[in-house]
Amino acid sequence: MGLFHRNENEANFAGGSKNVMESIQRQNDTGTLIYLDPRQDFNTNSVITVAPNEQAIFIKNGEFYGTLPSGRHEVKTENYPLLSRIRNMLTGGMSTFTCQVYHVQTNEQKIDWGTSTPIEIQDFFLGGGVIGVPTLIRGAAAFRVRFNINEDDDASKRAFMRLMGDQSTYTVADLGIMFEAEIGQKISSVVGKTLESISMQRSINAISSQLEDFATVLKPRFDEVFVDYGLELVNFSFYNLNIDETDERKKYLDRLIAAAHTGSYDKAVQQELLKDVAVNPGAGGIASAGAGLGMGMAAGNAFAQMATTAFGNPQPQQPPQPQGFGGQGRFGTGGAPQQQPASVQPDPMESLSKMKQLLDAGLIKQEQYDAKVAEIMSRL
Repeated sequence: MGLFHRNENEANFAGGSKNVMESIQRQNDTGTLIYLDPRQDFNTNSVITVAPNEQAIFIKNGEFYGTLPSGRHEVKTENYPLLSRIRNMLTGGMSTFTCQVYHVQTNEQKIDWGTSTPIEIQDFFLGGGVIGVPTLIRGAAAFRVRFNINEDDDASKRAFMRLMGDQSTYTVADLGIMFEAEIGQKISSVVGKTLESISMQRSINAISSQLEDFATVLKPRFDEVFVDYGLELVNFSFYNLNIDETDERKKYLDRLIAAAHTGSYDKAVQQELLKDVAVNPGAGGIASAGAGLGMGMAAGNAFAQMATTAFGNPQPQQPPQPQGFGGQGRFGTGGAPQQQPASVQPDPMESLSKMKQLLDAGLIKQEQYDAKVAEIMSRL
């Protein structure tokens, strides 16, 4: 080993050795988005030239030192001609004051997104604002992004250091893999949560015809996702966004339509139950038909009151009123007796609903429920 042993990395400099000052610039198009310049530990007063549609990341002594935009930049390091070579004698020619430059392309990259598996959400509007109806969403979109490492943003700097790690290059293929594995999943999550939130206020059934407005709502949320990876979202557009129409959704949609006619979601559910019971008078049919009855009804009565109404206790009869002026027989006994009012029967839909609540609360047994339902249906 010679006295002035030269660092083997110096072979990457012009002329095969480190010069008094260097001109650092992208030497050729390597087809990569980010690459580490092979010329490292260059002397102070070297010049870094950054091309249009590019930014340079200056790493000094192992730390993120600064971001350089397009233009000419003279940089300061602790490496000096001759002095550094003497100082590096003890380290075999390796500099103890390191400096590196990453070249980052800032031109836009197009990435396609699609749901490989449907996004599952709960549609609260379709559930009458009471429950969430399981709903599957499928969609596809195109995103245009570019790297924009902001030295004033700690998250942006951390994202860059995490992306590169000990890599010297980062390619379009690497970006696609990261998008599919991480960013794409977060996009699906944002789409699902936003649609679920919207469903608490209004219907999402026509979302496929409102994609432009929906994209505007999502843009700020997507910005937050991409900035965590040192990326800027330039724009995006949906190709489509569709809802899988299932039998479960159709059932609840029919309820909403019925509610529009009856003026009450509760009445729509009650009518649906009565239709099912009429078609399926057996115990199994009754139990399954009534399974969703309590979903659309507000529980506001005490169980004792529910039991009284559900079992249809007869109303007490009124005593007979005297006939004629001054009482019966005032003008003789020949008048016809006054007809007694018929007893008022409880509303069958109300009785059925309260019976179902009693069953769900465990206050009556299944056979009692079935027997009472059969009795109420026989009076219709």
